[in-house]
Amino acid sequence: MTDFNQQQITENSPELLAEFINAIETSEDLSFLQTCQDAEIANILESVNIPYRRSIIEAISADKYWSILTLLKYETAKHIHTSLPEDLASHRLSLITENDVITFSDFLPADFVDEYLLTQSEETIAHIQQALSYSDDQIGRYAESSFLVANTKNSVGRIKNEIMKRADNPIRLIIVINSTGIVGIITPDVLLRYENDVKLTSLITLTPILDDTQSIYDVSKQVSIDTNNLWYPVLSSGKVMGIISMATIAQTLRELSLQAIVQENVKSEEDLFTPLSLATRLRALWLVINLITAFAASAIIGIFDNVVEQVVALAILMPVVASMGGIAGSQTLAVSLRGIALNHLHKSNLKLLVNKELKIAIINGSVMGLAIGCIVYYLFNSLPLAIIMFCAIAVNSLAAALSGTLIPFVLKKFRIDPAVAGSVVLTTVTDVIGFIVFLGLGAIFLI
Repeated sequence: MTDFNQQQITENSPELLAEFINAIETSEDLSFLQTCQDAEIANILESVNIPYRRSIIEAISADKYWSILTLLKYETAKHIHTSLPEDLASHRLSLITENDVITFSDFLPADFVDEYLLTQSEETIAHIQQALSYSDDQIGRYAESSFLVANTKNSVGRIKNEIMKRADNPIRLIIVINSTGIVGIITPDVLLRYENDVKLTSLITLTPILDDTQSIYDVSKQVSIDTNNLWYPVLSSGKVMGIISMATIAQTLRELSLQAIVQENVKSEEDLFTPLSLATRLRALWLVINLITAFAASAIIGIFDNVVEQVVALAILMPVVASMGGIAGSQTLAVSLRGIALNHLHKSNLKLLVNKELKIAIINGSVMGLAIGCIVYYLFNSLPLAIIMFCAIAVNSLAAALSGTLIPFVLKKFRIDPAVAGSVVLTTVTDVIGFIVFLGLGAIFLI
């Protein structure tokens, strides 16, 4: 893990994002990224697509790669690393640290992890294996070994000497104990302000003490109001097994605050610019599920199919058009709202998101439209009706993608909360467009 002051979650600068996108589009030098903070680069990475992300990775210093990845959503970091060319990925892997191996073990090549462990000391191997024995939501997985346990009777001078002896593994925290257990903590910088003969007991700061099996979500609530300490002791069976940084907890708070703002209408694995093929597959699953419920609604209307033979066919199928457009639009709307909530989506990168969403709509709209058209042809034995259905689904998918992306910006311009009103406006747009296309074509070719 990097220091907390490097991992602070800062507001993304729309001006910096716009400057980067303009530099990419005009083939300008990206060396200005070298002067940006890690958090600023991380925010830009969250706000652009895969090709642009690769340009950033190639432009920044290689030794900043893993520290920047720790600032990203886990799935974003995974998408970025797995999309790198083999030679670039191999070079970045050569710079990885043991904490990075623990953090990103789920998507690192298994053979690389095996080879990495062979080159490490027994202490390092034990630390990695211990960390990986915990589940993703337990803080024991994220605990670090860069601490020193000292008795209250120790002097500042003695602790300074101990820290110097461990220069290869910088000490982040001194955990002070007495016969009853932990009494407080001291950060190394505090020692510099006192003479060597000063006793530790006069310098300690009280701290929450965490258990290795605690959920990181529970821990985030426990320490979120504490702004003084950046590191916390982690105990296992009553003994200190490591420390955890406020930076790791802050990442969790970020995810929790996002869940409170944006309803999870799309799979949580998808970030603003998830690769096209993966995003398409993630959403297609829910489109299929929605298709089943849409035909169930159509079956109810079909009870009245003896009213007017040709018109009732249109009436039976109208809910399918409306439902497919609505669910596709809500997926896009959720991604847009998430991007706005995280301050990753601005006017400067809106075009990138629109292009991505339209491509997804073309693929999913065409596939689902073809599947529905075939079902319609089988049920009603009407090729014109099947073609009309295909066209309506395809066009409505495009309308849903475009409106789901743009509606939040339009609503914000009128000072309307897009999280509250977005789905209402979206449903109206997709219903109107879907019915105009479907019934309009039906009136032309069937009546």
